[in-house]
Amino acid sequence: MRFPAEKRPDSEVEELTEIWKAPKGWARLTAVNNNYVGFWYVVTAFGFFLAAGVLALGMRVQLAAPMQDFLGVDTYNQFFTMHGTVMMFLFAVPMVEAIGIMLLPQMLAARDLPFPRLSAFAFWAYFVGGTMFFLSLFVGLAPDGGWFMYPPLTSIAFSPGINTDFWLLGIGFIEISAIAGAIEI
Repeated sequence: MRFPAEKRPDSEVEELTEIWKAPKGWARLTAVNNNYVGFWYVVTAFGFFLAAGVLALGMRVQLAAPMQDFLGVDTYNQFFTMHGTVMMFLFAVPMVEAIGIMLLPQMLAARDLPFPRLSAFAFWAYFVGGTMFFLSLFVGLAPDGGWFMYPPLTSIAFSPGINTDFWLLGIGFIEISAIAGAIEI
């Protein structure tokens, strides 16, 4: 036996509408709705994708003709390392995570994910890690140990200085983001 739906008072409906409506202006950056967070992931991932494309373009210009001096040897290694890491950790993995964050509630007919603030935290950790990763390029401390930083290229003999530490700092934030996103999804 089905019972007819109970009509809620207008004050309750207005209160719920107020709670669930989208924030305006700068307050959108504090939103925790899965649609906003997923959209931020997609936009940021495509931004990092374009930045990785610029790195790849720099490498292609260097290799376009013999004896080019567009990039130095160290800078080329840094571009190579940054390009590979950005494409894997800042584009491919976050895009899959963004699709999960955006589509999973719709597939489950849920209003939002179970821990919406965890999704927002995951995005901001991803954003901070990616930004730190790219800032290392501008301060001359970009990593130069290859795509996945395998030894021996990351040892003191081949990668002196603190370049690898900056890579680890950025990747640490990015991996915290990935773990938080995995818990959420």
